[in-house]
Amino acid sequence: MATMETLDVTKIEPRLKHPTIFKHFDALNPGESFVIENDHDPKPLYYELLAERGNIFTWEYLEKGPEWYIVQIAKNPAEEAKTNEPKETIDVTAIEPKFKHPTIFKHFDALNPGESFIIDNDHDPKPLYYELLAERGNIFTWEYLEQGPERFKVLISKNPSEIKKENGSIPEKDLKKAEFLKEKGVKFGCSDSGSKYPENTNYDEWELDELADYIVDKHHQYIKDNAESLNGLAIKVSEHHGTDHPELHRVATQTHHFLQDLLDHIANEEEVLFPVIKQGLAKKRKSDEKVTYEIGTLDHPIRILTKDHEIAGEDLNFLRRITNNFTPPKNACNSFSYLYSKLKEFEEDLHTHIRLENDYLFPKALKQDEELANA
Repeated sequence: MATMETLDVTKIEPRLKHPTIFKHFDALNPGESFVIENDHDPKPLYYELLAERGNIFTWEYLEKGPEWYIVQIAKNPAEEAKTNEPKETIDVTAIEPKFKHPTIFKHFDALNPGESFIIDNDHDPKPLYYELLAERGNIFTWEYLEQGPERFKVLISKNPSEIKKENGSIPEKDLKKAEFLKEKGVKFGCSDSGSKYPENTNYDEWELDELADYIVDKHHQYIKDNAESLNGLAIKVSEHHGTDHPELHRVATQTHHFLQDLLDHIANEEEVLFPVIKQGLAKKRKSDEKVTYEIGTLDHPIRILTKDHEIAGEDLNFLRRITNNFTPPKNACNSFSYLYSKLKEFEEDLHTHIRLENDYLFPKALKQDEELANA
């Protein structure tokens, strides 16, 4: 039985670590593997290998800290390494209108580099093309397989690396148009006439349960949908470009802690505060309703959550400072630019999220709590 080669990564000069590992991986025949040993978790290498080579390998921890991390990396057998076949076909007509674009985005984000899927629709889904371009950047190809008049089928593929093939690149005019539409606030998605929320944006007129649910559905869900991929992207870009741009190491570290704190924060809101607010509303509507909290005490948890908002704002301000206001350097690669655009997008959504809570939800909840205490 052949012995697998083992690389002690700690003995390799830092700037040569990943190139050396890539060289060993590329020399593997399908089905072969090797082992790397390191003194810290080499997970950034996983993201880089996935971005540069696609889903053609397996990654298995043989030992996972705290002192040593040992990973077996294997190149998939040839018959398992094919990523060109579409993963699935999505019949968009069968999806509720308000969920059409979010569902397609979810499928796209789940693709590994080099993978694809097909959407099948009863009209030209070109608005989706511009939304995908505005939100994800030039990291995909869009190919019509059938173009009307009754059915439109499109093959959507995630680019296998940062280097685009000339025949698969997105036209510059489309990139500019997508960014222009986004800046102007154009809604790309299908109409959502069945929304459960009030049409007016005077949030003072919304009921507390409507406001809480809206924050969870729109802003909490945005964090949940984007946190993991944003953290992974920050690590990947740091590993790729940290030597020339050392601030990226700080960006990756700060992003990780910022996102973890934010996930803990929204969990506290969903599991503790928001249910209590709804209990208070139910009691206000019907006095004999039972509550599981001490009426008149909401000011304490709300002060804590408001402080969390201040800390999140400071974290974002720090990220802005070290990224030159989320401005990538000239000739930055797609992943570098995409990271900064996602951080900026994350900031914009969080500012709206925090405003809804600080200016509307929290004051209304405190007023309700005071009224119940005085009843």
